[in-house]
Amino acid sequence: MAKTTKLERAAREALDDAAAAAKQARRVAKDLPGKPRRKLLDLAEETRGVADVSKKALRKNPRRIAEKAARAARELSRATRKAILAAEEKARLKAEARRAEEAAARAAAEAAERAAEAKSLKKAATKAAKAALRAEAEAERAVAELAEKEARAAEEAAEAAEVSLTDAAPAAEPASAVEGAEAGRAVADAASDEGESSELAALTVAELRARARDAGRTGYSRLNKAQLVALLA
Repeated sequence: MAKTTKLERAAREALDDAAAAAKQARRVAKDLPGKPRRKLLDLAEETRGVADVSKKALRKNPRRIAEKAARAARELSRATRKAILAAEEKARLKAEARRAEEAAARAAAEAAERAAEAKSLKKAATKAAKAALRAEAEAERAVAELAEKEARAAEEAAEAAEVSLTDAAPAAEPASAVEGAEAGRAVADAASDEGESSELAALTVAELRARARDAGRTGYSRLNKAQLVALLA
């Protein structure tokens, strides 16, 4: 039995490393998407072929086989790490995209909620403004009605007071022919006194009648203002 040389042992170790690299690459490729998976599987198959060397070929040229196996193992390990990093990066980007999408959905929902709230507030403000306008109009109508009622009440009170003064005067006694003549003479004589007539002219009919009553004059209830002034002058 031939003794295994140092170069043969090194070559066999390189072949084992290449076979292990091919096995790991096939496991990693299972989790990769279509094109990267196919590429890594092809490279793993090539490396496995490099590692499948007969003992005769190994003894014949161990150095060349060791170098070829080591080179294939390095390339496959580098490709595997690159595929893993690419998959991790893709997963990270996908997760970030998903988080961004979720954040956008939340922002859209919040914006819709704020828009609905703003619309509700605008509607409430419009309703309040209309209610304020109605209240102002009702207040103006109430003030106008109150002023009208007060004016009507004051007018009625004034009319009632005038009627009361008229009713308070004693009933006129029938004037005799002599009293009528005396009244006529009194009117004629009073016309000459302009100063007193001017003062009496400033009085109302009710006040003139009251003075005539206090002065004991008779027949004054049928006289107009000018005749009353002349009577009292």
